[in-house]
Amino acid sequence: MLNNYNVTVADLFTLITKLKNAIEEIIFENGNLSFALQSEIDSLTLEMGNDLANNFEILTKSNQNYKSENSNLLTEYKKAVDLSNIVSKTNPKGVITYVNDKFCEISGYTRDELIGKPHNIIRHPDMPREAFKDLWDTIKAKKSWNGVVTNMKKDGGQYIVDTTVIPILDVDGDVVEYIAIRHDITELEETKQQLRNINKAMKSKVDELYSMTNTLEQKAFKDNLTGINNRENFEDIFSIEIANAKQNNLPLSLIIFDVDHFKLINDTYGHQAGDIILKELVGLIADHIKNGDVFARWGGEEFVILTPSTEIVGAHNLAENLRKLVQAHMFSYVEKEITLSFGIAQLGEDDDKKTLFEKADSAMYEAKKNGRNRIEMHANGISN
Repeated sequence: MLNNYNVTVADLFTLITKLKNAIEEIIFENGNLSFALQSEIDSLTLEMGNDLANNFEILTKSNQNYKSENSNLLTEYKKAVDLSNIVSKTNPKGVITYVNDKFCEISGYTRDELIGKPHNIIRHPDMPREAFKDLWDTIKAKKSWNGVVTNMKKDGGQYIVDTTVIPILDVDGDVVEYIAIRHDITELEETKQQLRNINKAMKSKVDELYSMTNTLEQKAFKDNLTGINNRENFEDIFSIEIANAKQNNLPLSLIIFDVDHFKLINDTYGHQAGDIILKELVGLIADHIKNGDVFARWGGEEFVILTPSTEIVGAHNLAENLRKLVQAHMFSYVEKEITLSFGIAQLGEDDDKKTLFEKADSAMYEAKKNGRNRIEMHANGISN
């Protein structure tokens, strides 16, 4: 057929090469040409070349005129592959039978050190066994394999290659050898790793800044000693809860309490002991108020609890439980009991933040005047 149409094997090789170049050019122009894709194109081109070579052997038995011409062509094709790729060949057992100059250059081994050795001479210990099992399962099934492999140089360094391994079959379809074609992508992979490291470092820095911001926000809202809401934050919440209660016609009660004779505690045991007692007190009370209640330090030994959706009687019950709880608790440093005085008021129709606070505060001072360790509620005359 070649004779009839005056087509030579050289023409077919030229056609294959042009086809390969045209495909790569189109893909490159579209911005999709990757190392893996280029390797696959090279592999397919090599397979087509091998097919031509095998068929050429058959042709030369009947027509010796083709032999010289196409042997030279195959030599030139091999030279082109060797110059642009890292190439090796192994027998079916994985023993190296051929390496090109680029293989020796990148691995650091001489050709004599590689020929006759198993291919795992360049295996990097970081490469998982599963990757090589997949490779061997694929090529033993007479299929081409492609993947990224990290290899180890003679001096212990590493290099990364995009690898395609092609099984070469004889006329009976049996594997006679494997050809591996590689592209060095070490620099690309190291750049990608550097970018990953930079991204990781940036994320860590962002997390750190977020944490610092969150901490500063917490400090802005929380009391430095006890960790509960500070006065400024409580006043903001107080305004919101009053507006919500009035808009939705809900009850709202305010409890103010003070530690009885706290100045005497500071004078007797010291301010450090006083701070520890306040922290213990806050921890005890915080564990016994309900979700939704707003607990804050108003200043010194004075505290407030805002109880949304709670009538004054419910607030009184809460205050009584807290009064008994604190009186029964054994605090650090002091041997005698610590007691609290409470004042309670409920939001009225004409109340605002200022008037509600004044009512509860007045009730608390009434409790102190009436003997301390007791509860006074504004306006309705109930007291304990």
